[in-house]
Amino acid sequence: MKTKVYFTVDTENSMGGAWSDATLRPVPSERRIHCRIDGVDHGIGWICQELVKRNFTATFFSEVFASQVFGEEDSRRWMGYLKDQGQDVQLHTHLNFHYYAQQLAQGTPVARRTDDLARLDETARRRTLAEACDIFERLLGARPRVYRAGNWACSRELLSDLRQEGIVLDSSCNHVVKGKGSFDHTDLQVNVLQKVDGIFELPVTLAQQTLPEPHLRDGLRPLDPTSMSSWELRSALEQAQKAGMEHVVLVFHCFSFVKSRDAQYRSLKADKVVMNRFTALLDHLVANNDRFEVATLGELADALASDGMGARNPTCIPQLGFARPLARKLVQIANRLT
Repeated sequence: MKTKVYFTVDTENSMGGAWSDATLRPVPSERRIHCRIDGVDHGIGWICQELVKRNFTATFFSEVFASQVFGEEDSRRWMGYLKDQGQDVQLHTHLNFHYYAQQLAQGTPVARRTDDLARLDETARRRTLAEACDIFERLLGARPRVYRAGNWACSRELLSDLRQEGIVLDSSCNHVVKGKGSFDHTDLQVNVLQKVDGIFELPVTLAQQTLPEPHLRDGLRPLDPTSMSSWELRSALEQAQKAGMEHVVLVFHCFSFVKSRDAQYRSLKADKVVMNRFTALLDHLVANNDRFEVATLGELADALASDGMGARNPTCIPQLGFARPLARKLVQIANRLT
């Protein structure tokens, strides 16, 4: 059995310090989503180029409320680009843009409430989710089938709302931030596709290291080329495949392959270390296509909607040890200084 590998890309603008500094504005798509350096795209354009070169597709979780700040045509342009590239475009939300747009419209300060949809009361949560789905449909011409919450902040109640909107699959569960908003009061399994109250949940895949780091919970770390070395990524995939895992979810952002010197993304530099990790991983998957299949969460949602979920497949938490994470940490420190 092949292990299906899902590249998921959180694709979003940035507030860029605009809440705390009235002289600033949120960061536009040119700098944060396309990440253009001297006119060359190092964001979604570069990611798509590398994927298409190998006949791969990814799921781009696209934040929609920024369209209320920059205009729907701006979001329609880059979401349409992803669709034209054959990529899977699904729903992502950050409410900061929603509230900031209200402030711009009113011309008076609006209290910054929460960036997390799951933290709203039931009525506001359902209304805001429905608005997000409507915006998504206007921008892309279809309703979303998959969702990822901003900041991984999701709950059982929000899952129920997603199901009411026709969303089949959620991928917001991240045990690293459990207790900080990601299914705090719901016991979900690590690295397992599961069904919760009529909707499917596929967590981001986590590996475990013995090197202690203060921000990690139980040494768990998401599979992400910005925070794992090429060896760690390959090792995690190999362990998952050997254990018989059917689904592996990797995560990164549209801006993962650049280094920015300021919150406004005015001065960008290509992050060659992270770019090389990503392309090396893609090449590893090409070379081992007898054991791995790159797929999208949209495809999985369609399969689950028609066939449901069969027998639960084995899972594991890949182990990274101490030495390799330490070596990667040293490389990252050096990379930040250049």
